[in-house]
Amino acid sequence: MITSCLLPCIAVLFLAAFVSSSRNLSLGPNQVDVPNDFSYVCDSQRFRQQGLDMDKFAYCNKSLSYQVRAKDLVDQMTLDDKVQQMGNSAKGVYRIGLPKYEWWSEALHGVSNVGRGVQFDNVVPGATSFPTVILTAASFNQSLWRNIGQVVSTEARAMYNLGNAGLTFWSPNINVVRDPRWGRITETAGEDPFVVGTYAINYVRGLQDVQGAEHTSDPNSRPLKVSSCCKHYTAYDVDAWEGVDRFHFNALVAEQDMLETFNRPFEMCVKDGDVSSVMCSYNRVNGIPTCADPNLLKGTIREEWDLHGYIVSDCDSIEVMVDGHKWLDDKGDDASAQTLKAGLDLDCGDFYPDYLKSAVFNGKVREAEIDRSLNYLYVVLMRLGFFDGIEQYKSLGKGDVCTKQHIALASQAAREGIVLLKNEGGALLLSYVSKLAAIGPHAKVTELMLGNYAGIPCQYVSPLDGLTKVGQLLSAVDHVIYQPGCVDPKCENDSLISPAMKAAKDADATIIFVGTNLSIENEGLDRTDLYLPGYQTQLINQVAAVSKGPVILVIMSAGGVDIQFAKDNEIIKSILWAGWPGEEGGLAIADVIFGRYNPGGKLPITW
Repeated sequence: MITSCLLPCIAVLFLAAFVSSSRNLSLGPNQVDVPNDFSYVCDSQRFRQQGLDMDKFAYCNKSLSYQVRAKDLVDQMTLDDKVQQMGNSAKGVYRIGLPKYEWWSEALHGVSNVGRGVQFDNVVPGATSFPTVILTAASFNQSLWRNIGQVVSTEARAMYNLGNAGLTFWSPNINVVRDPRWGRITETAGEDPFVVGTYAINYVRGLQDVQGAEHTSDPNSRPLKVSSCCKHYTAYDVDAWEGVDRFHFNALVAEQDMLETFNRPFEMCVKDGDVSSVMCSYNRVNGIPTCADPNLLKGTIREEWDLHGYIVSDCDSIEVMVDGHKWLDDKGDDASAQTLKAGLDLDCGDFYPDYLKSAVFNGKVREAEIDRSLNYLYVVLMRLGFFDGIEQYKSLGKGDVCTKQHIALASQAAREGIVLLKNEGGALLLSYVSKLAAIGPHAKVTELMLGNYAGIPCQYVSPLDGLTKVGQLLSAVDHVIYQPGCVDPKCENDSLISPAMKAAKDADATIIFVGTNLSIENEGLDRTDLYLPGYQTQLINQVAAVSKGPVILVIMSAGGVDIQFAKDNEIIKSILWAGWPGEEGGLAIADVIFGRYNPGGKLPITW
């Protein structure tokens, strides 16, 4: 299955009887789509429908502490029961009233359907898709980062109420960028450990904090709006580069670099963000797989930083230890025992459910160590209201997803992240032109703007749509002429450059949109150079050479690209970096080009 959490973090699937009985609709305060007794375990009617008496289960006694309740729940399980709750798709235990739960959901820059816990359907066809993290980071606006987290968690909680999502989201990615060719730059907040850590604190707080209960005397009882997960711990910044991949990579890291660079954001996330989960990565660090290193997990995250939550593996990391790293020549039960004893509480995968029972029988791990991890897991679910509900979120429903305010915030985030790299002769703001040429493989993009770990957006505004809309709104443009210049961003031939040159000759101003997409830089795909793909450089130079009006170049990429040639070209008056700007990206770009917004973003990575 090797997908990653990157391809990972959450959700909730319930026993069939539970789902059928708990999805009756009744009028909520603002909408008619909120389930009556939505998705919380300790409801007496649900127990009766299963032929159970809830009063006989202390784990549903609200007068007891979460730790006592979690222990009671675990104590009622057999060893077979316990190991089946230790993978991301927890099976539940029907005879004690415990439903299934899918832990893996994602919310990197909006609720995503990458993980197994989120489903979009006719009731919830989409969710607000914000710019990818690297562009949002360029705003250097901490309140924006937190506000985005708050909106994402509101939509996630609404989707949970409707049965479309879980409560545990394996986001954000807080790895520090150490190589500009890394394929996952789009998911991160850049190259500075302190900036990445500060982003983590704010986004995690936005996702998790319940208003009025941000700080409590007992952090392990602090309620959570949704659960966040900081990943991938640690020293992870290579995916697949010239024969080296993350499933076999051994990062050799000095102690100073570990403390000051790679671990610093995670320490900030745990200590200051009070995150409720940390995910270990595929790679080894100084010879030891991160998910099997007791110093990294139990010693550092759990004891030194005092994590209030659980530690989860990147998806199939234990399998990677066995088949990729061939760690100690371990088989499944040995590897599962090693990681559990090191402090790994939850396996995104099947090794724990498949091998922990035999590991106990063979004396390789104690059942008490399984109990310890299960207690961590269920305390988090109790803090989330999975067992009792949280009153202030019960009314959230379809009307709280893709609201006008949320979409406006997505547009604001894109505007604030856009970086002005060059501006000569006042080309920005663009004044009235009769004909405006929009040229390039990125001029009409939609899905490309979402990047990876995205869900289905509320809507799309492409750059072409944005130029047309804003240009007409301001009476600044009579006609917008579009030519792609290339078939796609790889731009593997020059067959469409001539029509693009003709459009530029006929226009009073030209805007060229170029960059990369997920087929060029992505999880599992590092770049080998920093050049624009294919014939894009030729497209820019030839179009600029024949343009009769000012030329504005817009770069839409995750990582940096070498555009020194464009900076030196006197015909190209302005250059913008717009990243992958999310569902409202085209509107944000147009707002900057026509002067409705003054770009103030700053590059979070070195170009």
